[in-house]
Amino acid sequence: MQSEANKQPEEMENLKEAKGKRDTTLPTSDLPEVAPEAKKKAAEAKSRGDEAFKRKDFHTAVDAYTQAIDFDPTDAMLLSNRSLCWIRIGQPDQALTDAKACRALRPDWPKACYREGAALRLLQKYDEAANAFYEGVQLDPENKELVNAFREAVEAGRKFHSEDKEKS
Repeated sequence: MQSEANKQPEEMENLKEAKGKRDTTLPTSDLPEVAPEAKKKAAEAKSRGDEAFKRKDFHTAVDAYTQAIDFDPTDAMLLSNRSLCWIRIGQPDQALTDAKACRALRPDWPKACYREGAALRLLQKYDEAANAFYEGVQLDPENKELVNAFREAVEAGRKFHSEDKEKS
């Protein structure tokens, strides 16, 4: 049996291999051109979403962010914000869809990795969550929230898998 100290590097290697197999980028030529008027309307809707979020009115925030995304589907922050709202209202499938779309738009944005990992963690897909968090850590090694989320996902995955073995 491996010691705890030896497990971490092996998990890191597995995550690095999995990362190499993913392609979440969209060709920039496929992104629609967003007119200035549409960007303005998106910003107004985003502002309504931000206000609703502050009031913890997550359903209204989802509606406002959806309107904003309809005006500007190229703004990854809108998808990130809506993903967080979905998480807060217990809709991890929708949160994951938005997080993946966010990462497709901005693959080098650590927060997009965090959103994806958070949705996967809610879905109890701990290995995939750890991978998403790890990719975020690779982008921003000083981000304590990502580092902690990665560690927690790895630990939750260990517990989850050991419970599965006990049931067998």
